[in-house]
Amino acid sequence: MRLLFSKLVSPRFRMLTILLTSSIAFLSSVIAPGLPDLYAEFSNVENAQLLSRLVLTIPMLFLALFGPFVGLIVDKYGRRKTLIFSIVGFGFSGLSGLVLETLTAILISRAILGIFLVGILTSVTALIGDYYSGEERNKVAGYQSASISFGTLIYTFLAGLLAEIDWRATFVVFGVALVLVVPIVVSLYEPDTTQDKSSQISSKETSRKDFLIIFGIYILTFLAMVLLFMVPSQIPFFLVDIDVLSPFEAGLAVGLFSLSGGISSLIFPWLRRQFGVSLLFALVFADISICYILISTSTDIYDVVIALLIGGFSVGAFLPNATLVILARSAPIFRGRALSCLTAAFFLGQFTSPLYSLPIIKWTSLGQSFFYSGVLAALVSTFFIFMIICLKIREYN
Repeated sequence: MRLLFSKLVSPRFRMLTILLTSSIAFLSSVIAPGLPDLYAEFSNVENAQLLSRLVLTIPMLFLALFGPFVGLIVDKYGRRKTLIFSIVGFGFSGLSGLVLETLTAILISRAILGIFLVGILTSVTALIGDYYSGEERNKVAGYQSASISFGTLIYTFLAGLLAEIDWRATFVVFGVALVLVVPIVVSLYEPDTTQDKSSQISSKETSRKDFLIIFGIYILTFLAMVLLFMVPSQIPFFLVDIDVLSPFEAGLAVGLFSLSGGISSLIFPWLRRQFGVSLLFALVFADISICYILISTSTDIYDVVIALLIGGFSVGAFLPNATLVILARSAPIFRGRALSCLTAAFFLGQFTSPLYSLPIIKWTSLGQSFFYSGVLAALVSTFFIFMIICLKIREYN
């Protein structure tokens, strides 16, 4: 009865539910505008500089650690059940930041939040792979990335306003997760994963070539997130360095990065048709390079905003491109595990980002850390272009 009722729900309402649920993917990072004030309150705590940044990124560590196990749960017990349980837990663990009094307690609650987040993202992305196929799947993947970008923009903008009141007020935004429980229960149904014929492989096995490609996407995703997460984790501090002291302006700058990503996500199906997988990855890393080199030379908020508007293209194009490779190369019955590992690589990169950038900052400066990261991104882009040229030469011969 429940399955029949869910299938009778409008397909548009079902898609809207999926997109709204996807929009909270980066919700754990929207507290970034309040980080300088959080650091000021706990500045007497040993290693406060690092720990205050870990408040932002520790969900990513636990997401990465528990991701593969959550993937097993998704495949064994179903996408829908895992999603409902995860989003309720995510909402309550996020809201706990309003009342917790110690930095240790906040870090623990954020770690728990990360475990629930991997359940949300793995389940909802697996449902996209199960519900849709072909060009429709490409479109929905682009819409999902756009919803993540626009959702991050809205939530970060709201968190920036709330941070003007108090850094704790930013945790209010996690209440949106609890609002989504009703449409999820009403509109989503558990798919039959044995009937998916859109995958490039059989439902029982993954070839060695597919495995190597999937593993390569994991590594690439990790690297991309190490670089891209410098925006929410370091831009608020960089703005302070150039005498932009308003948490609202910091939230607005990071939000505009997401706005640009949302726009590129909307045209993602066209981008993928025009450039293909490999060249699109090359363009993504070239865009990161341009953005970060521009940031390193910025002297005011306007320079930073222009750079972030340019760099946002990379966010909107990378995620759906990587996700579609996994969906196409993974057997349906293993899709939860494949996607959970992608999600783990994604957020492990975010967790590692401050650990990567802080030594560079101490060695040089915050601005120079963006410059060197831009050079690294340029090298990755060059690698993809070289690989494409080699493949073309091989085909010609």
